[in-house]
Amino acid sequence: MKVAAIVAAAGKGERLKSKVRKPFVALGKEPILLHALRVLDNSNLIGEIIVVAHQADLPKARLLIKKAKLKKFKEIVAGGKRRMDSVKNGLAAVSEDADYVIIHDGCRPFIDNKMISSVLDAAGVFGAAIAGVPVKPTIKEVEKGNFVAATLKRETLVDVQTPQAFRKDILLRAYDRAFVEGAIATDDAALVERLGIKVKVVDGSYRNIKITTPEDLRYAKMLMGEK
Repeated sequence: MKVAAIVAAAGKGERLKSKVRKPFVALGKEPILLHALRVLDNSNLIGEIIVVAHQADLPKARLLIKKAKLKKFKEIVAGGKRRMDSVKNGLAAVSEDADYVIIHDGCRPFIDNKMISSVLDAAGVFGAAIAGVPVKPTIKEVEKGNFVAATLKRETLVDVQTPQAFRKDILLRAYDRAFVEGAIATDDAALVERLGIKVKVVDGSYRNIKITTPEDLRYAKMLMGEK
């Protein structure tokens, strides 16, 4: 079974309020992006890695990857206007003989081997699997005027993360259909769901945060043992 990993790192990261785009913000001694890349590169389950970066960051990303001497790195491609566009560009670079595709946010530095193994094992059985954790706070649905419409049952809610893993043929079909029909989604699983395929949820980790805001970065540094 050959697995291709697509690392989505093309976002602008405006909410982080950084002078550089967030994949290249330092976390410890290395940029955020490199933490995730190293875990994927060291996994014996991953056959190749495709990085999707912002057009303006391609030279910087190439230099970063070259210096890191990643063994599984295959190609770096430019992202698009939306995350969907970026992942589609990454899919075009996946080898024809790949059986599965695992997609990961480049700004989730705390991915680990257990998560990679769990989503791939589940995808092998069900065709599609995502990492997630139970929602802790009470979640309310709000209607126009900022009034509460409903209180949702926590036991039915999951905070979805990456990695997400799919049989390659399923993911390609999901993307083709989404672009033909003009569908929009904020994660890849939502596009697969549109095919009527059930997506299996496996255990993620509360450590597996996506760094989006300055508060997230401070928390990530705390997790890294930084002051």
